[in-house]
Amino acid sequence: MFKLTKSTIATLISFSLLSMFVVKMAFPDTLSIIREGIVRDLQGITRKQAEIITAWVDARKKDIRVTAHNLPAYRNAVIREDKEPDFSKPLEYLTFLKNIYHYKEVFIVNPMGAVIVSTDKSNVGKDVSSAQYFQEAVKGKTFFSDIMPSTVPVENEFGEQELGLPTMFVSTQVTNEKMDVLGVLVFRLDVNELIKLIIPMKATETGETYLINKDGYMLTASRFTNNLKEEGFIKKRTTLELKVANPKTGNLTQAVQQCLKGAEGYNDTGYLDYRGTSVIGNWMWLPYLNWGLIAEIDIDEACNEVRKFFQETTIKNLRGFMHRQVNVLKMCMEGHKNNVASVARKPQTVHFAKGVASVDEFVNALNYLEFIRDEYGYKGIFVCDSAGIVKLSTEKNLVSMDVSKENYFTEAKKRGVFVSDVMPSTTLILNEFGKMERNVPTLFVSAVIKDGDDAFAGVVVLRVDTMELNKLMQSAEIGESGETYLINSDGVLITESRFVIELKRKEMIKTRTALELKGINPKSGRLTKGIAECLSGTEGYDVTGYPDYRGVPVIGTWCWIPEYEWGVLVEIDLDEAFRKSSAFWGIKQYF
Repeated sequence: MFKLTKSTIATLISFSLLSMFVVKMAFPDTLSIIREGIVRDLQGITRKQAEIITAWVDARKKDIRVTAHNLPAYRNAVIREDKEPDFSKPLEYLTFLKNIYHYKEVFIVNPMGAVIVSTDKSNVGKDVSSAQYFQEAVKGKTFFSDIMPSTVPVENEFGEQELGLPTMFVSTQVTNEKMDVLGVLVFRLDVNELIKLIIPMKATETGETYLINKDGYMLTASRFTNNLKEEGFIKKRTTLELKVANPKTGNLTQAVQQCLKGAEGYNDTGYLDYRGTSVIGNWMWLPYLNWGLIAEIDIDEACNEVRKFFQETTIKNLRGFMHRQVNVLKMCMEGHKNNVASVARKPQTVHFAKGVASVDEFVNALNYLEFIRDEYGYKGIFVCDSAGIVKLSTEKNLVSMDVSKENYFTEAKKRGVFVSDVMPSTTLILNEFGKMERNVPTLFVSAVIKDGDDAFAGVVVLRVDTMELNKLMQSAEIGESGETYLINSDGVLITESRFVIELKRKEMIKTRTALELKGINPKSGRLTKGIAECLSGTEGYDVTGYPDYRGVPVIGTWCWIPEYEWGVLVEIDLDEAFRKSSAFWGIKQYF
């Protein structure tokens, strides 16, 4: 067997770099191969970005449907005989939603198109019957609008009220149990929340991803906003101000023209962007939003710098990817915390914590929980009273169970909202193979329920599908052997390894890696270097190579998330990392 030493690696690196130089001198097509690699990676970025945006849009639609489903509960408090409507309770609830989900405004429109309650009092009474978000929603559609200039003053990113600020809406119909139309619920979204979703290509100097609308205007922030202001292309921001056109001709750029035709494509030889700079780009049209998505990088940087990264940039690739995964994971968990806090505030939940008095009430209550469970994709939801007794659950075997000693109850009582560690289920639940099983990896998110006097009334608990964590960690492939995984404070994997089949064949696990596989180097019997250093609470990396839990030399990077006591590791086989140049195993990690 050939033994891979540090000196051998250094020799291979030098030889590989020299070979690339010689090949470039001998074969001009080398640059075209590099460009093809860059385009493949830009394509990967564009498609991943489209998935993130789509997921965000779908989440906003789910939010508004769940809220609209809950609004009729306030009807008795709103409509009183011979008195003016009292909107204080629904307004309190809508204000809570606005703040927790960072909406700009939440308002309700009656069937005639008049705003009857809004978190912005100045908009109450306004006629919005001609607005598309009202017309589509009143027909029964959950509608997501385009980005448009606001027709009323809205607080901008500088804390100032601004007319014409880029704004967008999601709306849906509000009905009662008889399906009578009570009105339309509308969320005015913060466009900056969409802009935050755009993956920044921080490790590059010129790479960027942005959205355009059907008129060719940029919808998100340009990386070159300051330069564009200095040159007079925009006044405040690129959103709805910058037409993505070649400044030398005034015509829309090639990427925009192709996007507006509904095409997905690329150009790897170079075209002029909205700065008049030659770029390589990939583009795709999102027909369900009428938006175009474009990823570009200056051709000079792409083709010249790509030959420079090898050992140093490989680890930079992994670290950049790891940071993105950590951010996505934190956003995901924050979403669960917001969801459980929102459910805990709902009047039905407060009522259920006291128990239900009749069979009909029990059926309605269960339907309510199942609706929320299915909308958000949870494995289960249950409500406990102040003593820790489960009063209502989508998992029938939990009803009347005492969970007062469980950490999701005790910690929620202390903290208000709590995220548990991944743990084996103590009751039968559906596993990833569709079978009922105990000891299935499970995760709980819980929140305190308070009654009308702000007293502790119980705890609501959401059972999160841990397959969601797996999907997050496996959301992008890193070459043939690269992977991202989570560990707990004992160094045990809590997500699935890319090498499950191999590990089963070697009898290192029985069913899954989550909660079965400890990250130990099988040759030494000790925790791998990456996991050991991760558990020390430090962020780091190793580019020289260390044996992983399979005993295979890898390079990797790691960091600890103290909030959840989880570690994130990103690793790729040493052989693959140094066998392939970055152009072949993925500039998308570099981005």
